[in-house]
Amino acid sequence: MRRWRAANSLLLALGLGGGAAAQANLMPEHAEAEIGVASAVRLHGDDRVTQKALYFKAALEHSWDSGYYKARGRVRYDFRYDGNSPYSREARDDYRFSADWRELYWGHYVGDGELTAGWQQVVWGRADELRVLDQINPIDYREGLTALLEDSRIAVPMLRFTQPLGEWELEALWTTQFIKNQLPAEGSEFDAPLFARPDPSQFALVSKPGYDGADGFGYGLSANGRVGRLDLSVVALNARQQDPVYAVRGVTDDGLLALERQFPRYTMLGSGLAYDAGHSVVIRSEVAYFDHWRVSNPYRTYGSDQSPMLKALLGVDYLWRNWLISVQWQEQQLLDWQQGMLQDRREHLFTLSGEGNHFQDRLKTRLVLAMSPPAGDDLLLQGIFTYKPVDWLKLGLEVDVFAGRQDRPFGEYDQRDQVRLSAGYLF
Repeated sequence: MRRWRAANSLLLALGLGGGAAAQANLMPEHAEAEIGVASAVRLHGDDRVTQKALYFKAALEHSWDSGYYKARGRVRYDFRYDGNSPYSREARDDYRFSADWRELYWGHYVGDGELTAGWQQVVWGRADELRVLDQINPIDYREGLTALLEDSRIAVPMLRFTQPLGEWELEALWTTQFIKNQLPAEGSEFDAPLFARPDPSQFALVSKPGYDGADGFGYGLSANGRVGRLDLSVVALNARQQDPVYAVRGVTDDGLLALERQFPRYTMLGSGLAYDAGHSVVIRSEVAYFDHWRVSNPYRTYGSDQSPMLKALLGVDYLWRNWLISVQWQEQQLLDWQQGMLQDRREHLFTLSGEGNHFQDRLKTRLVLAMSPPAGDDLLLQGIFTYKPVDWLKLGLEVDVFAGRQDRPFGEYDQRDQVRLSAGYLF
């Protein structure tokens, strides 16, 4: 709830701070909300009901001559954590009740440009649910690896300035607070070896109690424009790694290896392009180079390892009738990989997806096949269906099927196939 109070204070200060805004009526000119229920059922094992939630979402917008504000928030209460629950106390404390701002920011027009301040989400990439250039906002993994980025991306407080320049748009941003990726709570439904913490029987964490990473800023630049049929972007970012790196600090008196949790700073340079090849075909590509990337290595005598990292993506989109078909290939590679690093030298991910609108856009369908080849080692099949029989009712269905080896990301959830259901009232 501290984030809600702080965000309210920020919006009030920003909205009332400017002369024009102070004279404007700040009551929203556009408001919408949704209240509903959501449930999830595991298809295997005991205690199959994994979610019994009540949720509320709201969005507010208002504009005046010199600026505007936008606010989107979400509140969730999960009754699955009441009474007898198979999950841990940590999971209950984190997930029984939660509230967050999806966006909360104020905008001010500066000539042809625009300055925004507050909690924002920044999308630099063109990839379908894959993160190559989109490194600014951390991710909440409370629902594992399957949640859409729209639902799992965490808003970050920042100042952001955009300025058109001919056929191009220039952007500069400054994040004022470091926020790390939110791993699944220990003992929760989606806790898995992929998110493992150091084993306390072998390692001792010497980080300060409650340490979540040093408060720090990040800054980035981007330029986006068109050259004929080519849509081009160039980006640069200096920020902290959002997953912890464990640096060796020696041996304790009990003979345990002492580790310190760190969130090191890195620099990313990247580029993205999209080419309209005609005949309803678009070719997309992204590449990002990460300098000073740190990796945990428990076999070191002291510290952690460092290696430049390269991430690249190639995608093809094809519009067929009411369907957008996307094929994507992503590769991540450590250029100076060393034995003992707790990150693979190379990681591949292939996705095939289709998104369609039917019945005058009342039914939206998303079908996904994702795998780290070969498919038998790591596979996800996902279907997401959203249906609005009337304007005030939204029904949701999601099916997730996992397969693969136990040491691979999707394979770790083998036998945890699930079905999610939701029903929301829109007003």
